[in-house]
Amino acid sequence: MTTQTAPAARSFSPIFTATIVPGSVSTRDGKNGKYIVSQGATYQTEKMDAPREITLMAFGKCVDAVRGKIRKGRAVELAVQFDGGTLKAIGLPREEAPAAAEG
Repeated sequence: MTTQTAPAARSFSPIFTATIVPGSVSTRDGKNGKYIVSQGATYQTEKMDAPREITLMAFGKCVDAVRGKIRKGRAVELAVQFDGGTLKAIGLPREEAPAAAEG
């Protein structure tokens, strides 16, 4: 007799704003388009005492939104979330996001 098991559910990971100082920055081609990887990046939130090192990644539409902002050694505020052992960039924080066109 076989037993069926449900696929592992992904845990909820909230989106938060962090100050990111990118390490090495490279753009790579993936099967779903270009993505940005920054190894050796540090991040810090308002609640943290000291910055922590992590790998930052940006995919999809977010790549276009943050492409000119992620530069080695230059601090930038981004909306991010944890994705396993990396930080995934979601985009610019809401207060910095461009306003939608009013019609």
